[in-house]
Amino acid sequence: MLGQKDKMSEYQEATKNQARRECLATAVSLLTESRPTLPLARRSYVTDVRNYLLKKDNRFDVQAASQLHPDSIQLWEKFYDGLLQTKTPADLKVAYLAGPNPENDLNELMASGVLPENVWAFEADGRTYDKAVIAALKSRFPYLKLFKGTTSAFLSLAPVRFDLVYLDFCGPMPSRSQKNLFALFSLLQRHTLNSPGILISNTAFPSEEQDKVGWSHLTKLVTCYLYPKAFLETDEGGGFIEGPICSGLDPNEFLDEVQNQSKKYYNQFLTRLIMDISSVIVPYQSFAGAGQVMNTFFRVSDRPALEAEIARFYHFEEDYSGGNVVCDPEQYPLLWTIAALHPARNSRDVNFPNFIYSDPEFCKFASLFLRQLSANQKDIETVKNLETVLFLLSEGDSAATFYTPTLIELSKRSWSREMYQFCDLVLFHQLKELLVRQVAVPYHYNVEKSCRWRYQAKEHQMFLDLSVLDECRYVYDWMPTMDMLASGMDNPERQLIFRFALDALNKHRRWYNSEFFSGTAIVDQFQHSFEAKELNERKEIQRPQRIGIDRESEANHDLIRLLDKPGVVCDCI
Repeated sequence: MLGQKDKMSEYQEATKNQARRECLATAVSLLTESRPTLPLARRSYVTDVRNYLLKKDNRFDVQAASQLHPDSIQLWEKFYDGLLQTKTPADLKVAYLAGPNPENDLNELMASGVLPENVWAFEADGRTYDKAVIAALKSRFPYLKLFKGTTSAFLSLAPVRFDLVYLDFCGPMPSRSQKNLFALFSLLQRHTLNSPGILISNTAFPSEEQDKVGWSHLTKLVTCYLYPKAFLETDEGGGFIEGPICSGLDPNEFLDEVQNQSKKYYNQFLTRLIMDISSVIVPYQSFAGAGQVMNTFFRVSDRPALEAEIARFYHFEEDYSGGNVVCDPEQYPLLWTIAALHPARNSRDVNFPNFIYSDPEFCKFASLFLRQLSANQKDIETVKNLETVLFLLSEGDSAATFYTPTLIELSKRSWSREMYQFCDLVLFHQLKELLVRQVAVPYHYNVEKSCRWRYQAKEHQMFLDLSVLDECRYVYDWMPTMDMLASGMDNPERQLIFRFALDALNKHRRWYNSEFFSGTAIVDQFQHSFEAKELNERKEIQRPQRIGIDRESEANHDLIRLLDKPGVVCDCI
């Protein structure tokens, strides 16, 4: 249940306290002092791209960029400013999981200037909630807003939006005993975070010795999730390297590598899962569930015909057509993972890992994982929604048979000839994808500003992710809607502003979500100040040094004061 914490939260652990202090202080600083850096596209990005192009030796680039007048850019910047409002710590609204000691987190928030009146704490477990109430009444915060129940239950009644949400699960994700992944899914589906906003999640990873079954299930899940990714992180963490397929590994060989370096890959899995949930899984699930909206883009009433085409997407036909997921898993990583985890798709010619269905208990765990990525907690709903949307957004004639008349007309235009080519060609599938995402309202992951930590708690290795999420409405709301797109893109200045701002989004997804926004670059990804963004290495929080002190010695009075400082634990003798 959301809101449960294990017993370790009742203890004052030095590394836990330091992690809490550092991540909450960082979050408040980012949301206030560093707020202009949180959007994926900085305010000056369109101007910066224009100025860069105007200085190039390529006269055609100069001619194209010169069509964009600074006055038009100022209109976009004014629109941008309306979306990104300045905030002080006193303006921030915060939600977190209470646990038995809600005063711990609130102390750190108040130390950063957050007002307790702007804070909500949630606890679903009855006994833990009773402890939280007693602890709060005894603390400096007797009027803390404690809610007995899940955040999902609260938000279904009161659609409050927060700037910062701190989910201190303290268990693995996904958990066999908690719905922590569903809590994360629900929070993002309800758009609980303001934009830009920060989501902090704290999860544990058990060792093989502590929980052999749980460790085995998690490593198999991590293998299935990361195997089709085009790029993973370096051995040190952060950055990027080519994925296991490019390295010549089959899924079973990759499982061996994951289990030999389980913490390294679990670290990556958590970050990539948050990226995918916020930017792909949640918005596409929502789009598939919004029948009236979806029907304006696609004709999906003939479900048997659609199912037949989707099946071909996974499997080869006798004429060797189809099989997109098999041939190019790096372009369809989520569909490959679905096919590996769900029996409805794992069959026939697809060479998926043989370690999956030889383990019935892991099959149950895989089903639990897929269920928690659905609004109705049904694994088949996750499968059908994601594969339907990802298929319809793909290229090729088979998807085009399901277009509505308006989308058909848009697909007939020769966009690559009509729009000037800077770095990449403009293709219809890019515009189709953007139109869908415009109404699905995704969160985008700020790769550059998100932070990660790791520390050893009393029993488990803990992974702390601070994810900066941005709805990027300065791009999506600037572009016309589907029926207005043709005329809107005929305006060269509006088109260029849109494409230049989109380049910023492209630079954040390049190495980690390469399956969407493919081919939308304006400036080379290695050009200074326009580089494709890379994750930073996860920071290790070390156990504080323990210092022996003789409290009877006057000479040690200054040293004793270290007890009040963060990060130092003293053994008094």
